[in-house]
Amino acid sequence: MRLLHTSDWHLGKRLFDKERYDVFENFLTWLLSTIRKERVDTLIVAGDIFDTAVPTNKSLRLYYDFLSHLSGSGCRHVVIVSGNHDSPTLLEAPKEILASLGVHVIGGAENPENEVIELKDSSGKLEGVVCAVPFLRERDILRLKDDSTLSRSKEIQLAVENHYKNVVKKAIDKMGAKRVPLIATGHLFTVGSPKGEDVNELYIGATGAVPVSIFPSEIDYLALGHIHRAYSIGGDKTRNYSGAPISFTFEEANLEKLVRLVDFEPDEIKVTDIPVPKFDKLVSVQGSQTEITAKLKELIAQDKKILVEVIHTGKTDAINLTGEVADQTSGTKIEVLRIFDETKKANCLANDAEEMEIGELTWENVFEKKLKNETFEGEVSEEELWNAYRNAYFQISEFADVNAQ
Repeated sequence: MRLLHTSDWHLGKRLFDKERYDVFENFLTWLLSTIRKERVDTLIVAGDIFDTAVPTNKSLRLYYDFLSHLSGSGCRHVVIVSGNHDSPTLLEAPKEILASLGVHVIGGAENPENEVIELKDSSGKLEGVVCAVPFLRERDILRLKDDSTLSRSKEIQLAVENHYKNVVKKAIDKMGAKRVPLIATGHLFTVGSPKGEDVNELYIGATGAVPVSIFPSEIDYLALGHIHRAYSIGGDKTRNYSGAPISFTFEEANLEKLVRLVDFEPDEIKVTDIPVPKFDKLVSVQGSQTEITAKLKELIAQDKKILVEVIHTGKTDAINLTGEVADQTSGTKIEVLRIFDETKKANCLANDAEEMEIGELTWENVFEKKLKNETFEGEVSEEELWNAYRNAYFQISEFADVNAQ
């Protein structure tokens, strides 16, 4: 059996204010072609198909167009699990219709038995089993005990571990005496994994990462999502993050993007990385105002469509940087998406002004500033306050997503 593992498509995600539907479409077209070329039997998408719980019509159309074309690709099975950016309800709405096309969608983790998917060949013979574990929301898996002596984070970690044990046990029961490849999915952080840029560090409640030891050893291949860079846990190519196939920030622009091709052979599991082409070019131009002008001139000379961010890091203040960049790139194929002055920011902070643009603030920045300006009575640690804040943020975000639907 041959499997292709991908994740974190984030369909509809903008780069600052730039829509990139052409990039998403090009990727999905390439992915479909790759599935055909490599004769893939099973496709696994390990979460974050969409960038928001309420995706745009264009994003939905790209998703369903891709799934409709898969039926003629030779790919017999598709397993899709939700990520933290996805709406479980939205993903599962057409579940019955998609199942008739061989597309299995798991949005929520309500019943471990429902997460076990049997993969059968054209003759009805079992060829693999998938433990399709989605992003685990605290409300779905955690049942706190009044007499528990464990911290909340330990309780959550234990709940995650037990959930995987239960799902894997159900999968082994379904196999019976015949041993076939056992695949498991997940959308989470593992201890030691590189979180990278532009990743929501919230996992479930107050837990940021789980140890690799929570995954049962019976799992032959672990297909993970949530991290935007490809990563093998402890160098084990059977325990993989595929990473996002597209660069979503300028920091990711130089990372190799890939999908994982997995062959289950009688005596070994062979994993091959297939590089994903770059469907647009992202360049971060940094330096003094003079250096920025020179670097932009070089990019303009390439006469290619390039998306650019400009960051001024010179020792002296920039003079009319925005106007100069606009004049230099006007009428060219260079599209500047962001201009930021690090020097100005550093000078402001040095003068205790602590000025930040609204667009730079994150929910962590806001709470961090609040903690600095407040004093708290009683035996409460900063870590406990952070945990409570993250939990509240997560629950409010979930409530807002549900209401938006």
